[in-house]
Amino acid sequence: MEDNTENMNEAAANGEFLLEAREITKHFPARSGLGKTRKFISAVDGVSFGVRHNSVFAIVGESGCGKSTLARMIIRLLKPSSGTVLFKGNDLLAMEGEELLAFRRSAQIIFQDPFASLNPRMRIMDALAEPYRIHKLAPRNEIGARVAELISKVGLNEDALSKYPHEFSGGQRQRICIARALSVSPELIVADEPLSALDVSIQAQIINLLQDIRKGPAISMVFISHDLRVVRYLSDEVAIMYLGRIVERGATEGLFSDPKHPYTEMLLSSAPKLKYSREESSKGLSCRPASGDMPGIVDIPAGCPFHPRCPKRFEPCDKLRPELKASGGSFVACHLYQ
Repeated sequence: MEDNTENMNEAAANGEFLLEAREITKHFPARSGLGKTRKFISAVDGVSFGVRHNSVFAIVGESGCGKSTLARMIIRLLKPSSGTVLFKGNDLLAMEGEELLAFRRSAQIIFQDPFASLNPRMRIMDALAEPYRIHKLAPRNEIGARVAELISKVGLNEDALSKYPHEFSGGQRQRICIARALSVSPELIVADEPLSALDVSIQAQIINLLQDIRKGPAISMVFISHDLRVVRYLSDEVAIMYLGRIVERGATEGLFSDPKHPYTEMLLSSAPKLKYSREESSKGLSCRPASGDMPGIVDIPAGCPFHPRCPKRFEPCDKLRPELKASGGSFVACHLYQ
């Protein structure tokens, strides 16, 4: 972890990060029978990364790896069990009152399910006007015009403002959620699997909308997904998560063209229509593919969590857990690079 920490500290000292997570962990109590010792499960375990100004940082992994838990911690919807989250160099967990309200305005989240994200009893006009009232962003007589401009920006007509959430398709509801996030002119948007509940044809529209947002005023984004094609298209940096830990992190093109961790290789080789820029055989991908499903977070294996599925495991893999260390321009937690 030392190489990773030194690199992040240097970048933080230079003011490169808008948001920084340092060794954040989240434990949840597990059910236990009467008289048994209470156990805890580790949803996120010692994760560190930084989101640079005006960039997209993607977090990728299979379902259950801790991505959504991580998203909620960096937006302060969940409190970490340990570790620190910094926003513009200030401790997020220590914020209160006006400082916390300012953060709520600066950082917004787009959830996976757009229907559950909207109040079914509230018209769209009221849902989009609410942030303007809470943060006092416009005089009362100007809010209507601001909302009309906002709904147009996400590709919907003004007549949508008089309707309720159930009157829209999933894609339209997600556009409304994006409009609500943009209403406060945030500096950071956390998009937690915003495409997974949508049809493929609608996903393309939302991807284009997110890309347009990137081209506008300076907004950083944490984009959480399991769709590698979208991640490659949208992101500048990528972190690969497995069982609550980051196993590889680096610039998007570098990670896609030269993946180092066997789990990253497995994800890329299983994704449709993704090609390597080098011969797969040079890293042994065709020798013995990874097998089996990801174990539950209650039964995390000893040593490297990926070793039961890894085609390249060797002596220390089932005993020692590898740390995230620099290797060839990226960071990887694998004994092959320790």
